[in-house]
Amino acid sequence: MGSFIIDENQVEQIEGMTTEYPYCLHKRDLTDFIIPWHWHEELELGYIQEGASKITTIGAEYTVRQGDGFFINSNVMDMKKNAALGERTVEINHIFHPVFLSGHFKSRFEKKYVAPVINNHQIEVYIIRKGRPLSDKILANLRRLKELQSYEDMELQTRNILSETWLLLLEDIRANRKTDKTLQSHQPDRIRSMLSFIHNHYKDKITVAQIADAIGISEREAMRSFRRSLNQSPIEYLISYRLNEAKKLLLDSRLPITEICYQCGFSDSSYFGKSFRKAYGLSPREYRSREKGDAVLS
Repeated sequence: MGSFIIDENQVEQIEGMTTEYPYCLHKRDLTDFIIPWHWHEELELGYIQEGASKITTIGAEYTVRQGDGFFINSNVMDMKKNAALGERTVEINHIFHPVFLSGHFKSRFEKKYVAPVINNHQIEVYIIRKGRPLSDKILANLRRLKELQSYEDMELQTRNILSETWLLLLEDIRANRKTDKTLQSHQPDRIRSMLSFIHNHYKDKITVAQIADAIGISEREAMRSFRRSLNQSPIEYLISYRLNEAKKLLLDSRLPITEICYQCGFSDSSYFGKSFRKAYGLSPREYRSREKGDAVLS
């Protein structure tokens, strides 16, 4: 998993997504990684192949177990991590822009089938529980879609199956809306803007004052917003984000550990090592050696 890319409008850019073909399949190993707070226009329909994951939004948490699926609506701010500590967790995720189903702007497909969902802020995350007739059909289609991506010339068939799955999802949501607690309220934009600032500047030396100034509020209000929404202080979130980025570099690069320390915004290698061990129970060197089995770079 690469780093998250945010454009000048603070919108997440999805790896593999193109205007020509606005769909991609992601297989993500969440065993030892956290997908940090993020959001994007694209919709997500996926399932847990192994283990269990936890999806967190502002004010809600959802556990998705092996065999269960999930839907995450457009522009919903969420974070994902392994919910089965000590066990392997793998997510299969079909990510697609609404235009993949709706076609051109203000089409009948958009107005009748897609817009009512993406414009409904009460629908943030919907868990597709196995064992329900409609849910099982959705999950079977998601598995079919995964297998289909290994073939050539599968674009039109992919859209057909996804369109069928979307109709099943709409029916499943209507059938379970009164009893399912996975439909939540809209999240505030303030915390989203502060997270965007952190994601763009985590390599720099930044302070709570700078994070607050980025959206024109006081330090005290910034602290209050983080505590209320994420149950963390801005600095605690910044450090956890830096450490998660460091883990990626430890596995995906052969950079020296001291260089990774500085690239991820830590100015002191000793503090970086202590913070890493406190968070993960291993030093950066031990983590790289365990995960890669390579000769360790100093």
